[in-house]
Amino acid sequence: MDLFVTGNDTEVGKSVVTACLAQAARADGRRVVAAKPVASGVPEGEAGEDASLLADAAGHPPLVAQTFRTPVSPHRAARLEGRPVEVERLEAWVRGLRGDPVLVEGVGGWKVPVSDSPWVWVADLARWHGAPVVVVAADRLGCLNHTLLTVDAVQRDGLKVVTVALVAGPPDPEDVSTSTNLDDLREMLNIPVVSVPRIDVDNPEQRERVGRRLWATILAGTAEEEGGQ
Repeated sequence: MDLFVTGNDTEVGKSVVTACLAQAARADGRRVVAAKPVASGVPEGEAGEDASLLADAAGHPPLVAQTFRTPVSPHRAARLEGRPVEVERLEAWVRGLRGDPVLVEGVGGWKVPVSDSPWVWVADLARWHGAPVVVVAADRLGCLNHTLLTVDAVQRDGLKVVTVALVAGPPDPEDVSTSTNLDDLREMLNIPVVSVPRIDVDNPEQRERVGRRLWATILAGTAEEEGGQ
């Protein structure tokens, strides 16, 4: 099953979740492709940390179509650097990805603007890919609102959310929400919500272990939905 991985915000663990999914698929002997179509905050001449992490997990060179140095949304970085996003090339690049499965990671959240000429959003990257969506959320205060709005936006755009991955962050004794966010999201959403523990992102064994849990949740939810139809 191909997947598109988006976040309810930036820096919530999208790359970690995508890498875990890729590592588990690779461990099963599948020819997984894990790609990051566009990224900002990437030094010139480099693929960037996200694309490199995905590549390490999937076992292929980094796959990224266009990068920008400035750590802002791609449309703003393109303006600041005087380099427009090559929309037609980007769309063809996304649509041309082939693998088993193909995992595509967005940039920031669902409504992050990728280009302003014409206007293109992360949602368009997902539509070009045409795969079910995994929503990644950081387990912290505020995640309920951000996650519910993101799931609603994805569904309104006609795409299917197959799971929400709630990623644990550094321990914060003052954030009481971390003890209830998982239960609340499971109560509020009619899609699977799975917790993702903190891991050493450079450890393939840990990535595989978490990835297998993610795949099991996604596939079980999909099978249950199909069985109920």
